[in-house]
Amino acid sequence: MSDAWDWVIPIRQKHFGEPLAGLYPIERLAGAEAYWALHDAELRRHFPAEVFFDLRALSGGEGQRARALLAASEGAHRLADFWVARDGEAIVAMFSGHQKDDETYRMWHSNVHPAYRRRGIYAEIVRRILAYTRELGFDYVVSEHAPCNNAVIVAKLKAGFRIVAMEIDAAVGAGVNLRYFHNEAHLRAYEFRCGLARLDERLVNAGFGAMPLLLEQLRRGQAAEARASEPPRPPVDPAE
Repeated sequence: MSDAWDWVIPIRQKHFGEPLAGLYPIERLAGAEAYWALHDAELRRHFPAEVFFDLRALSGGEGQRARALLAASEGAHRLADFWVARDGEAIVAMFSGHQKDDETYRMWHSNVHPAYRRRGIYAEIVRRILAYTRELGFDYVVSEHAPCNNAVIVAKLKAGFRIVAMEIDAAVGAGVNLRYFHNEAHLRAYEFRCGLARLDERLVNAGFGAMPLLLEQLRRGQAAEARASEPPRPPVDPAE
């Protein structure tokens, strides 16, 4: 990794230096090639076979050359992490993640060996990644899951992730997109969009576009409610 990411090393050690569940040492692998080679050798057989498409291969030589130019122009490589937790020689879990942009970290892939499930391993992985990404300064952590993957989706929702979208990706199929909001104000904006009536001062000040129109509508509504709640005035006698 580029020297530009050296500042991450102590933060990484802080959150992943301790054994998982206090028992299983965590090792950071060199990169995607080593990660997937180990996963295919040790864990692949424990999970259902899935069909994906390599869209990069479908884009042909011209598309590959364009991506290479973009990657060379990006500067520092984007942050990527590949982890394995071991119990002696046995693989307990493998998990990975990477930076999507300057705001977003993606939990990309996580597998816990069937023999080590129901011990809180996955929940601890999620907690550590959330603490790690918070300290690094990311606003969001995102992940995508098959709609039938109830166990992982429920675990993520319990950890504070929110459902933000469903999509059909040409490469991997249908997915439920989840997002964790490190920024409390961003979470309140999300909740407001979901219909919760919590429009606070920070959201108003950050609003643009039709925000003035919305505020005017709210003021008119409040004025109408106030008039409706006023006691009726007694009739005035013309002779007085």
